[in-house]
Amino acid sequence: MSVCVRAHMEDGRDPRFSDESRAYTQFMRTGFPAPNSVAIEGIRQRAEDLHKKVNEKLIGKFKGQEIEKKVRISGNIDIPVTIYTPIDVNKDKMVVFFHGGGWIINSRKTHQTIVNMLADATKSIWISVEYRLSPENKFPIWLDDACEVTRHILANKTAYGGNENTKVGVAGDSGGGLTAASVCHTIDNLDFQILICGQFEYTRTLPSHQEFDQPIFVLTTDVRNWFSSNAYNNENERRDPRISVLHNKIPNTIPPCLVIVAELDPLRDDSYNYEEVLNKAGVKTKLVLIKGAIHPYFSLPGIFAKSCQQTIDAVQEFMTNL
Repeated sequence: MSVCVRAHMEDGRDPRFSDESRAYTQFMRTGFPAPNSVAIEGIRQRAEDLHKKVNEKLIGKFKGQEIEKKVRISGNIDIPVTIYTPIDVNKDKMVVFFHGGGWIINSRKTHQTIVNMLADATKSIWISVEYRLSPENKFPIWLDDACEVTRHILANKTAYGGNENTKVGVAGDSGGGLTAASVCHTIDNLDFQILICGQFEYTRTLPSHQEFDQPIFVLTTDVRNWFSSNAYNNENERRDPRISVLHNKIPNTIPPCLVIVAELDPLRDDSYNYEEVLNKAGVKTKLVLIKGAIHPYFSLPGIFAKSCQQTIDAVQEFMTNL
């Protein structure tokens, strides 16, 4: 890192930030109140409020069909899902989506705006999954929820608006990106995967983890430790091959993969390395770098309009070429 960049960072800025990343940083400093409580429920509500405020001008623009269902899984547990079907849908592809938030915060609602935009752009069915959150439901519960829901949708494509020939893939951002990647290690017969700003191992020795360990990049070591301590029961679980997929053997059933990376993200090198591992294993991959973007960009198109549009364009192209 150059002396110039380091000096700017010490001043709370970074010359590599896009205008959108600068706008987000300014908004969080001056336009959005600090949390009144560090209790889980308070943090969750703040995340909901943040997405509602930032994306307010985009909410309600989806003109397609929105249907909520519940998927019954083991233990007679019902997992809510929302099916988004655009007006001009092409039923050849269907995406099962897992929202980010470290398996502790966020929801279908926080990510509805960007998922609606993706459904419209790709003219495909997107199904957003409300898996159970930690710390009330620690690993492996949230991952098992994702796997069971995905298996159910694969076996019942017509019930979700598809047909027997519909290709089914998974997608997710941040923690949801790891969930999607892990689902592909667990379940055969998936046709594609879209991984956005995911964390794919827990040694945290990759250079980007140190380079961006500053509050302006959001995911400091302390923040990541807080999420991990709430999502897992112990340190050993973080080394589980279902979690540290970067170090897991790549089965020959892994589907083609689009990896989308924020340039100024502590998790950046997770994506670089995982894409390389997949590529060496013979998996068809494509990596897209979102220049100047920071980790939270994906679910906040109200601020990160250009970054999100670049992401949408990449997803559209990837799905068209499957």
